[in-house]
Amino acid sequence: MKIIHCADLHLDSRLNTHLDEKRAKERRQELLGTWLRLLEYASKQQVSAILISGDMFDTAAVSGTTANAVIGSIRNHPEIVFFYLKGNHDTDTFLNRAEALPENMYTFNDSWRMFRLSGNIVVSGRELSTSFAGAQLPENWAARTLKLKEEDFNIVMLHGQVITGYSTEKSAETDEDIYISDYAEHNIDYMALGHIHKYSEGRIDGRGMWCYPGCLEGRGFDECSRHGFIMLDINEETHEVKRQMIDFSTRHLWLVPVDITGLETSIDIVSRTKAELSLLGGVPASSEEIKNLDSDAIKEILEESGGGRLKPEDMVRVILKGELDITAEKNMTFIRSQLDSMFYYTEVVDDTRRTVDYRIFENDRSLKGEFIRSVREDMEIGDELKAEIIECGIKLLIGS
Repeated sequence: MKIIHCADLHLDSRLNTHLDEKRAKERRQELLGTWLRLLEYASKQQVSAILISGDMFDTAAVSGTTANAVIGSIRNHPEIVFFYLKGNHDTDTFLNRAEALPENMYTFNDSWRMFRLSGNIVVSGRELSTSFAGAQLPENWAARTLKLKEEDFNIVMLHGQVITGYSTEKSAETDEDIYISDYAEHNIDYMALGHIHKYSEGRIDGRGMWCYPGCLEGRGFDECSRHGFIMLDINEETHEVKRQMIDFSTRHLWLVPVDITGLETSIDIVSRTKAELSLLGGVPASSEEIKNLDSDAIKEILEESGGGRLKPEDMVRVILKGELDITAEKNMTFIRSQLDSMFYYTEVVDDTRRTVDYRIFENDRSLKGEFIRSVREDMEIGDELKAEIIECGIKLLIGS
């Protein structure tokens, strides 16, 4: 039996932190489109069930279009069973929009609900809460009240923060804390989690494992890894399971640090940056350009991206790093204009530092020399502020 585990779709996110309103609107539709593509993929792959481990939506203000599209898409795939567990961003607003939920959609509440998906595959889940009817629940209550049969293949759905270490000072669990040690020896085969937006996994005990699929689409530059869902292929007789992370996002987000140490002009900075971006895209740069790039840094960026290649439809934040001489010409407006059209969204951040070799100006009788000496000799100004004043002054003098 094939089962898809996804989470943290955050449909109807505003997405206006980086994007203008036009592209934010377009991106919101892409997130919804990815959900619809997922269902088409699941149907073609003969998937029996889809687990949605929380944060299907971003806020309570779910648009009519999104709510209708989600409900309609579930109804249009009666061959698939859907299990929807609300996360900390979800409310009942979406569920209340439908006069009746689709017959193939199952939900959870703040006590364990269990569904037998087939002869021996059971899906269990609950919405974590530290209180019930105003009373504080006992420690480990969620884990202590979970009763699973050893002979079943048990899938448990939860939304929260996994804590793998055990503290002797641990008090009653909070809404987002999932102490893995509490769930050991509970006959769990696969814990389908949501809440963390990056793929991660670990062991519960000798029998079972926990897994976060991450979100379907990255929304900001703190979500630059590959994104998609987990495909589970379970042998119902032997309980053996094959697991695969499917990279499914429409666009990827990239953080690209570029070391421009020693460069002297804006056009040189653009050339160095384009060379690195081209290399990340799998397009060979000239040998002259390649020798100036850090191969280990390129490898690290690609590993963080999940091994994919940079594409024009992606979103990129370039971070200029390193040290530039105080007299180097660096025009950020020009640099951004030369890189802006390379990708769907391009952002350039300046994280460089200026350096001054004061010895060069000791006998320099130019205006620059006089200015730098006067700032350097002012004992009332700290070294850090001196560097800033000199940088601003040099920019004015050289017209950058």
